[in-house]
Amino acid sequence: MSFSVFSAAGPASVNASTAEAFKDLNRTLPGLAPITFPAANEKHKVLVFIDNQCTFCSQVVKNVPRYNDAGLTMSFLTVAPPSIRDSVIEDMGRVWCSADRKKSLQAAMAGFLPGNGTSASCSDEIVQQSALAERLGIKLTPTMIVLDNPPQVILGSAKPAEILEKLSRKTF
Repeated sequence: MSFSVFSAAGPASVNASTAEAFKDLNRTLPGLAPITFPAANEKHKVLVFIDNQCTFCSQVVKNVPRYNDAGLTMSFLTVAPPSIRDSVIEDMGRVWCSADRKKSLQAAMAGFLPGNGTSASCSDEIVQQSALAERLGIKLTPTMIVLDNPPQVILGSAKPAEILEKLSRKTF
């Protein structure tokens, strides 16, 4: 099961696999405790799969205020790629265990992990988030999913204006 990925060349068709992936995402997302930065004047919700060792992911998190100003509510989940799985689970578990997860995420993505440890439940949240990414066929970070129906998938770090323009044209 995976999303059809949209590229700059044009839209992919929405198929049964995409519809099932969207249902899985909507069913699973609330229990995964995404870190969300709401836009005051929300136009779209964007779910971003990241890992703390990804430079482009850091840029997305750093620019959350710009996305919010453009009307994009940004929510974040972790992908633990196989080659760095254990360290990402440990590091991001610390973020999810912190008292101020938003601040900790921003600091972690800038290279400053929170001083607290992780717990089995926080590490398990990261494992579950990564399992969702695997089920959805997400292999690259950052992967942005605009939670419209049908969902729009953006690979890499697109600027807010690019996202809004592409959504208005429905081409990625």
